[in-house]
Amino acid sequence: MKILHVADTHLGFSAYRKLTEDGKNQREVDVYDAFNQCVDYAVKSKPDLVLHAGDLFDSVRPTNRAITVAIQQILRLSQEKIPFVVISGNHETPKLKETGNILTIFEHLDFVYPIYNNGYETISFEIDDKKITIHAISQCGTKKDFNDNLKEVDIDSSSDFNIFMAHGAVTGIKEFKMNEFNELFIPTNTFAKNFDYIALGHYHKYTELRKNAFYSGSTENLTFSDIGGKKGFLEIEPDKKMRHTFIEVNTRPMIDAPCIDCSNLSIEEVVKNIKDTIRKIEPKGKIFRIRLVNIPSHIYRGIDFNQIRDLSKGSVHFEIKSDVLKEEESQISENYKIESIAGEFEKYLRKQQLPDKEVLLKLGLEYIQKVESKDEGK
Repeated sequence: MKILHVADTHLGFSAYRKLTEDGKNQREVDVYDAFNQCVDYAVKSKPDLVLHAGDLFDSVRPTNRAITVAIQQILRLSQEKIPFVVISGNHETPKLKETGNILTIFEHLDFVYPIYNNGYETISFEIDDKKITIHAISQCGTKKDFNDNLKEVDIDSSSDFNIFMAHGAVTGIKEFKMNEFNELFIPTNTFAKNFDYIALGHYHKYTELRKNAFYSGSTENLTFSDIGGKKGFLEIEPDKKMRHTFIEVNTRPMIDAPCIDCSNLSIEEVVKNIKDTIRKIEPKGKIFRIRLVNIPSHIYRGIDFNQIRDLSKGSVHFEIKSDVLKEEESQISENYKIESIAGEFEKYLRKQQLPDKEVLLKLGLEYIQKVESKDEGK
């Protein structure tokens, strides 16, 4: 007997400006591809059950393309008579009930079981002469509703296997918090209810909480905070003491390069470090971020970002994040020549006889820095 546990596919997610040849957002296509790989594996390996622990879609109102991809892929499971149980997560659950839940589109499909009614539901299956009961709580409107539903959860003593599904952060473990709207929290005492397996969604990194409790993680890296570890889903074998195997999918490389400490570095040294880092990354087709820490503002303003753009051509997206020191912290020399808008502004203002000159200077430099940072992808 085999069960697949997947979560956080976020169909419809898009980011950055890179487009495919046919005009689609590249990151949106990447997310679809990761989900398609999950379904490919299911169709090929013929599991007895597929569980999706929430956030199938990235939003309450996904695009037509996202809906089309979801239906096409889930139909493949339906045609193979592979049961697919999907619960609503916080991303696809509307704040207002009258809005309606997108998961209703799957209700007419054979072997597809959407759970989205803000409460506790159970579904039982007979597989290989064994009874499996799925205990699922979809996203609830409030934390109180969620906790009230948790109290109703009870093991089915007539079942050979009891599996719990939920979408949320484990209480008391800050690493699993996503700091998102309507985030729900799963009490740790849930793990003491003698479930054979606990399939969780919401946290984007594959994590073993206990030998029978897992976050499968997201199927793609959506943000730099998702980086670290494999992307994919879990294959569970209940009749072999819940033996699990992580099945990795191919995803677009997303790299958060080690920070470059710019303390006591010249502009030339900072630029050289950035260039060396980019060359090591080999940016073609990749997403990457380089962080500059302890960089004096006059050094940052002197960087020629055109060189960096040229070196990063071919990447899907890149960012240069900078922890810029304030002027008084950087101890700028009075005779240091700055060939920049900020430098010209400072030189001009210092020659003027104005009240509150220092206040104006500070505000002006901050505004210029914000504009420059925005332009350079900071």
